Amino acid sequence: MDKAADKFREKNCEVLAISVDSPFTHYAWRQTPVEEGGVGKISYPLVSDLTKKISLSYGVLLEDEGIALRGLFLLDKDGVVRHQLVNDLPLGRNIDEALRILEALQFHEAQGEVCPANWRPGEEAMKPTAEGVKEYLSKHAK
Repeated sequence: MDKAADKFREKNCEVLAISVDSPFTHYAWRQTPVEEGGVGKISYPLVSDLTKKISLSYGVLLEDEGIALRGLFLLDKDGVVRHQLVNDLPLGRNIDEALRILEALQFHEAQGEVCPANWRPGEEAMKPTAEGVKEYLSKHAK
C-alpha cells in the first residue's frame, strides 16, 4: 500500500492501516525493512486496535482467534462505507482495483452517474434510471 499511498493522496483520499497488534509490534514492523519481513518506513498511520472494537465494528474480527481478516474499506466524503473488500488471511488485496473503485466513487459523487463493471476514468457511465441503464446497455451490449 505504501507504494501507492501518494496516488490515493493525489485523489484527496487518506490511507490508514489498522491492526489488532500492539503499538510496540507496529513499531517493530516499521523498524524492520520490507526485505527482512517488516513494513519499513510507511507514510501513513498504523493504528493499533488492541481492544478489537474497530475490527469488530467493521466485521473483520475472528473473535475466537482474536485476529482480523484483511479488510479494505473506502469511505465517502461523509464517512459512509461505500466499498468493502474482506479477504481471508492468505489472500492479498489489489491496490490498483482499490484506486479504480475510488475513482468510480469520486466520479459518482461529482456526476451522479453509475459506473458499470470495469469502468475506468474517461469512459461512459450510466444515468441512474431504468432508461439510462437501457441506453447504456444498448450501446455496449456487444
